[in-house]
Amino acid sequence: MNKNNKCLRHKRSQEFICYDCNVLMCSVCSPKHSRHSYDHIDNIKSNNNNNEEDSTTYTDDNEINNNNTNNINEIGFKDIQRSIQTTFDSLKLKVVEYEQLQQTEHEIESKFKELHEFLVVEEHRLKTPIIDNKQQLEQQIDKQIKIMKSLNTVNNHININNNNNNDNINSGDLPDSHSLSSSLSTTTLSADTTDRYQITTIIRSISQCSDHNEFISSNNNTLFYFDYDQLDNKVNNNDDHSLLNVLLEHNKSIKINNHHDNQQSKSQQYRLIVNNEQINQIKNQIQTSFKLSSNQDKQSYIFSTDMDNKISILNITDRNNIHFQQHDIDMKMYDSFTAYNSIVKVGDFIYIFGGGQNKKHNQFLKYSINTQEVVINEMKGIDACQYLSACYDGQDHIYLFDGYNKPKTDIYRYNINNSSFKRYSTIEINSNYHQFTFLFKGYIYTFTPELKKIFKFDFKRKEIVKLPITIPQNNSARAVCTDGNGNIYTQSDLGLHRINIETNQINLINITRIKFYNNHNMIYHQSDDGQNYIYSIEGDDRNFIFSFENNKWESILYDESDRTLCANILYQQ
Repeated sequence: MNKNNKCLRHKRSQEFICYDCNVLMCSVCSPKHSRHSYDHIDNIKSNNNNNEEDSTTYTDDNEINNNNTNNINEIGFKDIQRSIQTTFDSLKLKVVEYEQLQQTEHEIESKFKELHEFLVVEEHRLKTPIIDNKQQLEQQIDKQIKIMKSLNTVNNHININNNNNNDNINSGDLPDSHSLSSSLSTTTLSADTTDRYQITTIIRSISQCSDHNEFISSNNNTLFYFDYDQLDNKVNNNDDHSLLNVLLEHNKSIKINNHHDNQQSKSQQYRLIVNNEQINQIKNQIQTSFKLSSNQDKQSYIFSTDMDNKISILNITDRNNIHFQQHDIDMKMYDSFTAYNSIVKVGDFIYIFGGGQNKKHNQFLKYSINTQEVVINEMKGIDACQYLSACYDGQDHIYLFDGYNKPKTDIYRYNINNSSFKRYSTIEINSNYHQFTFLFKGYIYTFTPELKKIFKFDFKRKEIVKLPITIPQNNSARAVCTDGNGNIYTQSDLGLHRINIETNQINLINITRIKFYNNHNMIYHQSDDGQNYIYSIEGDDRNFIFSFENNKWESILYDESDRTLCANILYQQ
């Protein structure tokens, strides 16, 4: 920067600024910037002093043009205060966004702190009786250690007394007190520390020793420390009196330390019983109970077919603005719109397999969510079928349950990678239709209202197990869905039931009878605000939504199409 404000080349004052080159220049330099955006200091000052007048661009005697409209004068040097305010407003918005993030962070921290405190309280509740019993045992152990120390003192006294009174042994053969100490203990003496008297250390020592001799030897310079020289002098001075005093002290120790133990009941033993399945269920519920939503969340849609062989797309993102996003997409496959449970979503594609209400066939539909293209292919390798129930395993295969007009249920498997079909297994279930099949924790579950049962299918081992659940009998049609957390929801003339396939519990959560005609698939949906809903779509005036928050059904979205027995499925984009 030139601090003298003189052009180094022409020695003239630098009265111009070129906004494109971001340099100062003199009148001689300015023609070189003729096609740039620049201005003169007098023009800038004039605009600054006349805020209400239009900005004019300086033009020199050579009629130099100023074509750029992005310089600081053009965007309003006279309105510099307005620019400052605009910048500040932008800062305010950023601060609001920051504070919102900070608030959400605090909410997360608060909720998990609440859970943590609950777990700490539960941990303390379970551990309290254990700790109480441990303390009781520690007191009893301490008292018995004192009795054992007293007994050991008596034993040492008797040993020395016997050695001193043994007339059959020459004095040169008698062991001195230090030799006796060595014979009673084989452990090398070590520094006496407080830790060696702690109850946990004593308990560990008892656990590691095989008998009382080893235990005494291991603790001879702490718990069972004995001054043999002092005792030897006492015994020599008055053998009988010394022995009587030792016995007197021992008897006193017995009375003190046994008095309460005789009145105490035996400490209670406990065994921890853990229901791992329930814990895993709780973990899963906690994970699904918390969700971060953003303004850029995907839109939520329902893919819905109708009796006119058409596909419609319902936008359900905004609970207060449910509407049709797309109408009248041709299915191009006759009689598959009524295959209400043979629909499944895999990635960006939706599949519908086999025939519906009127006929069997061996075709399947593949719909692209991105392009809305419908492709029809043949189900090669399996028979024509009707009222299939489809379930995606989350990896490479779709499983198709076919029991219509059959004594057993055939299971076909479709490979999504090479688009091939094969007969996979046959299971001992005699049901005309499997109304609902879904994957949960590595198993396929099939809902069979005709049998009033739910079956669990291990598709890797090809084994089927009947769950100990009896579905409530109803006299009308039924609609079914799952929340993905082990709960099945069924709506019938009995009301809305929740069935948990892990606890085998059935609960009636709403007794409202909504208007619908036939069996169909409901749709469970958790919105971005964390609220849970169930959709029942049959067209005309039979479109409903159930709010778990309000515990009630509401009529939604009247449409002219008849969607009885038709396929519906949720997807996001």
